[in-house]
Amino acid sequence: MSAPAGTAPGAAAGEVPSALGAEQDAGGGDSGTSGAPGQEPEAAPSFAADNKILPPRESAELTERAQGLFEAIVKNEPPLGEPFWFPKEPFIPLKDVKGPGKYWDNLHATYVNDIRSLHRKRKKWEGARFVGFQLGSTPKWVPPGDEVNKIGYYRSFRGKLRYELEGKTYSLDVHTVISWQGRWYITHLNRFKKK
Repeated sequence: MSAPAGTAPGAAAGEVPSALGAEQDAGGGDSGTSGAPGQEPEAAPSFAADNKILPPRESAELTERAQGLFEAIVKNEPPLGEPFWFPKEPFIPLKDVKGPGKYWDNLHATYVNDIRSLHRKRKKWEGARFVGFQLGSTPKWVPPGDEVNKIGYYRSFRGKLRYELEGKTYSLDVHTVISWQGRWYITHLNRFKKK
């Protein structure tokens, strides 16, 4: 039986390649450069065909991606928030809808608009400082078949991007994050209204 479309060469049927793994593989073999002597290269994230890897509630990589989203909002530059957005490559085999690529495009366009909308909520952002990201509701496993998905994932609602401005602490809501191979990604920044 051949592997389904979108499956990496050599991957078993039912396995979906990690978009993050592709980034790490892009470096290929030995390029002649390596990290500092005595340092181990960063290990590739774990891969589970069923995606049942609960990401940590806090991590350096999550904080970095959340800070990128905050900078995207402050500067009104949506591309800075891309690392926190759910990648298209795993989304297509994950969702059990007609035209999952088109659905992703629609969700992504909404994400870009949400970033621009959040930027407009303040007249000026000068001096705003990122404090951190807090996951919202207790993560729940969403099994295959729920929420029109072929692959399960963990989901959390109402996370908070926290920041300081002029001595006060504020927060911005992050409506929905779901897991992919041990990392959290946004699928809805604001509440999503289906068209």
